[in-house]
Amino acid sequence: MTKKKGIRCAIIYILLIVFLVITLLPYLWLVLTSFKTKLDAFSIPPKVFFQVTFDNYREAFLDGGMLKNLRNSLIIMIAAVGIGLAIGLPSAFAFSRFKTRGDQFMLNYLLGTRFTPFVVLALPLYLIMSKCGLLNSFVGIIVAHISFNLPFVVWMMKGFFDAVPKEIDEAARIEGYSWFRVFLSIDIPLAKSGLAATAVFCAINSWNEFLMALILTGRDTATMPVAIPGMLTPQGTLWGQIAAVGTVITIPVLIFAIIVQKHMVAGMTMGAVK
Repeated sequence: MTKKKGIRCAIIYILLIVFLVITLLPYLWLVLTSFKTKLDAFSIPPKVFFQVTFDNYREAFLDGGMLKNLRNSLIIMIAAVGIGLAIGLPSAFAFSRFKTRGDQFMLNYLLGTRFTPFVVLALPLYLIMSKCGLLNSFVGIIVAHISFNLPFVVWMMKGFFDAVPKEIDEAARIEGYSWFRVFLSIDIPLAKSGLAATAVFCAINSWNEFLMALILTGRDTATMPVAIPGMLTPQGTLWGQIAAVGTVITIPVLIFAIIVQKHMVAGMTMGAVK
């Protein structure tokens, strides 16, 4: 029995290793290509050992202006996630703790907005932002990203607040806590795992969003996903610079996910075991 169990574990580990190699190989190839010259990047057979160069990063971020697009992406992501959580957390807490007529309808309406394709909302949002003078501004694209993230925040965090026993809130209320203090001092710390998971997903959605950023931003506010197609020039595709930008574009969200990894994993598995 022990031998069979060992063989089963070995097979599982082998399958996991193969899965990791297949999953990480494209990203590893992207990183390696960002440090290669054009000659090395297209060599046949592919070179694993080569002379490292940082020209792709210099040409993309310093000469090509991608550093400005990186700054724009960071500003938009941080603002969209921060404001979205600031609005969505109290809403989720209210849906969880206070039952009112029509609250289920409102929750279903919020969920329905997540099913709406972005392309359907592109023209209305463009016209609204144009009338309000918010085209090519951080405010316009941040508002658009908040509107997409907010239903997700409310639905996700409502589930995590529901998992917090209401008896804890009632005990705090008896001690003289206001509902606002219960929300800040008790429920948010207890649901911090869910908060971390929600924040990461919202950050990824905002960081990688392309369509609305393409429509609502301009030269001064364009994000990195919008700027990348500019590297497809009539003289040819700048694959080395695209690889450099692709490598850098993964770093902020990766760092953010690593920082909150412990809470994020707990948040995604919260409620799986009673």
